[in-house]
Amino acid sequence: MPNTREIILSILMEYDKSDTRKKSLLKDTLTKYDYLETRDKAFIKRVTDGCLERNIQIDYVLDSFSKTPVKKMQPLIRSLMRMSVYQIMFMDQVPDSAACNEAVKLAAKHKFSGLKGFVNGVLRNISRNKDKIEYPKIEQNGGVDYLSVLYSTPEWLCRKWTGEFGFDKTKQMLEFFLTARPTTIRLTENLPQSTDADTLAKELSAAGALVKKNPLLPYALELEKTDNIMFLPGFAEGKFAVQDVSSMLVTEIADPQPGQTVVDVCAAPGGKSMHAAERVGVEGKVVSRDVSERKCDLIRENAERLGITNIVTQVHDAKIHDKSLEGTADILYLDVPCSGLGILGRKSDIKLSVKPAGLTELTHLQWDIVKASWDYVKVGGYLIYSTCTVNKEENEEMVKRICEELPFERVDITDKLPKALRECRGIIHEAESCNCQDAVKDNDSIGQIQLIPGEYGTDGFFIAKLRRTN
Repeated sequence: MPNTREIILSILMEYDKSDTRKKSLLKDTLTKYDYLETRDKAFIKRVTDGCLERNIQIDYVLDSFSKTPVKKMQPLIRSLMRMSVYQIMFMDQVPDSAACNEAVKLAAKHKFSGLKGFVNGVLRNISRNKDKIEYPKIEQNGGVDYLSVLYSTPEWLCRKWTGEFGFDKTKQMLEFFLTARPTTIRLTENLPQSTDADTLAKELSAAGALVKKNPLLPYALELEKTDNIMFLPGFAEGKFAVQDVSSMLVTEIADPQPGQTVVDVCAAPGGKSMHAAERVGVEGKVVSRDVSERKCDLIRENAERLGITNIVTQVHDAKIHDKSLEGTADILYLDVPCSGLGILGRKSDIKLSVKPAGLTELTHLQWDIVKASWDYVKVGGYLIYSTCTVNKEENEEMVKRICEELPFERVDITDKLPKALRECRGIIHEAESCNCQDAVKDNDSIGQIQLIPGEYGTDGFFIAKLRRTN
């Protein structure tokens, strides 16, 4: 039987040695060891994800106790120390002694017997003093150092967000990223197997899942206490799809009608395409594209499971103009590649890899896709521009450029937003209640909305609706 900590060690070493990180590394590893007990797989996932999302704080702690800086440690020892510190600092159910002892054993097993004393001494010192660690003060450097270390977020990003949103709002966002979140599912609509939320909730509850209705959309449910969602009742039958509410809002705002044609040029894994296909019905069509056969296979798999037949899946690079699509789309989905700053809580490795220069490169890629795709929209049709980031250059500034350089105008989306969100943002006067984070933009009601991470429990997400003019 493989050692779970050794599996974690191999994953972390792979992440550590390459700036080009394989996004599916953890998922692929869990698939490889799918025969392990549920608790063992959960342990592997928890520690791996934890080390990635708490990387900066863990390194700060290690540098506070170790005479050898983290950056100068042997690669295996560095990853071994990180995973052990995470267990000591953040996993009460793991005895500190177990974390220390297992680390020493692994060091010896991998021929680092000479460093057993170092590993043992540093870890036990951290264990004894973990409640006395001195972190940066809030008053220092505008709170940037404090936020960076306590929430393991790069300094430049903390500085950027505190400048745009202020300290308190940034702190709320970063806290949300480190909070355990439920899995959100979307009930399928207008399909033979579709069912109502109450019926599906009962079936899922009977299978052991903790189910809650989402406050924004009636067809969205939030699930906790689930192991492998593929084994839940209704998954194989296509009664639901896994999708965040922020992503569901794309189709709510787009509002595709029966018989219309929707073109989705950056579609994988296909959540928005499936949602649109259900809305346009069998008399309508969705052209769902992505850059590789592997990504398109994901779209096909989802469509097959849901029993959706009105999707045409094609491999195509969105940066390359396709003359055959000119003027064919009632609605064009441009969910462009982005920095992912709105989903740091779901993809912890983004925090380790995103760089300021990369944001600029992404805006060039996004504009290339816009230029290649905009004329797929019929005159009078709609372009839905969306990202899962919180970055003005990729969002508001990009929409501004589209409207200035291309024949598009913003469309009022007020009536397409869920009532609870309109109330919260003051679009409905005299709202009786509000539990969002008050991330209002003055022009939300005239074509675009920026969801702040944590607002109604959603990812950070940007959506704009533009109409093509003559």
